[in-house]
Amino acid sequence: MINILFFIDTLSGGGAEKVLRTLVNNMDQERFQITVHTLEEADAERYLVPGIRYRSVNRCRTKLGRKLFSYWIRLCAELKWLYPLYIKDDYDIEVAYLECGSTKILAGSTNKKARKIAWVHCDLAKRDDLIAQSETLKQYYDSYDKVVCVSETAKHSFENVIGSNTEAVVLYNVNDEVQIREKAKAFIPERGNIPTFVAVGRLSYEKGIDRLLEACQMLKESGYNFQLWLIGEGPERQKLEQMIRDFALEQQVLLFGFQTNPYPFMDVSDFLVVPSRSEGLSTVVTEALILGKPVVTTPCSGMTELLGNSEYGLITEDSVEGIYAGIRKLLDDPALLARYARAAGDRGAYLGKQAVLAETERFLIEEYSNTI
Repeated sequence: MINILFFIDTLSGGGAEKVLRTLVNNMDQERFQITVHTLEEADAERYLVPGIRYRSVNRCRTKLGRKLFSYWIRLCAELKWLYPLYIKDDYDIEVAYLECGSTKILAGSTNKKARKIAWVHCDLAKRDDLIAQSETLKQYYDSYDKVVCVSETAKHSFENVIGSNTEAVVLYNVNDEVQIREKAKAFIPERGNIPTFVAVGRLSYEKGIDRLLEACQMLKESGYNFQLWLIGEGPERQKLEQMIRDFALEQQVLLFGFQTNPYPFMDVSDFLVVPSRSEGLSTVVTEALILGKPVVTTPCSGMTELLGNSEYGLITEDSVEGIYAGIRKLLDDPALLARYARAAGDRGAYLGKQAVLAETERFLIEEYSNTI
């Protein structure tokens, strides 16, 4: 049995955390002994299936205690103490499942026998903060045996920005289509008899929700009757709420905050809009395809791999005007909307769990063979 560690900051939230939960919960436990280790303690029984071992670094119960301990964690990470003090075990493979913190921490691994793998979920070329640290990050990535990128675009970006000597490969994210479809029927959100589209993601700069609101203002000024549902939470919420007020979009834009189950909102809506400035391989676009939902998206990383040349969803220009034009195109053409719904369903079937999971497990088994 292969003893494998997945290390990540937290289990809650969306994006990489959700993909990791889907991956480990579906891996073959007769072949892999799986440990998930986080910085911040999470409700493992809620997120992980039985048989997966769970550990965390910061287990303080009080808010003050957790805050103080977080300073200690950062000091340990800088001094490379965190791994030997809190993580070390007899693992065959050690996986840093997220950029920055997780990658930096496992780079300090003292386990000489373990095969070390770093996952990259974002387009580094679109992250000015990471570009500024490229020389430092190269030192961390050079300590790994392999880097896994979630799309070809993310791989090219990693190679160009980091320039690491470590080989990079591409493995797509695992998505549980059966669970997604089941959760989509958990409840039915109320909606009016007007065109309704949804955006799902963290309310942060890279997700480009501000650009979507500007496009919505243009739609309103052009006389369109519509509603936008925003699903997510994040640091830009106050800014976005102010934009909604400034644009007088209170009747058109509804903020639902973070939802543990966003799929009913996606399922009931007419289409999904992704106005992102950067992505790695968009989990929410894959989920929309599984649900047979048309997609309007900016041309960020991974979109052509998921949608082709606007074959399975509409890829717009990377601007407010492009987002506006893409939404308007689907609002104006019901036949095109229906065609994209059919194409999305076909593409979603291709992106199902079993094929991607099997490829990921084969990769991990091959990496383990290099430790023997």
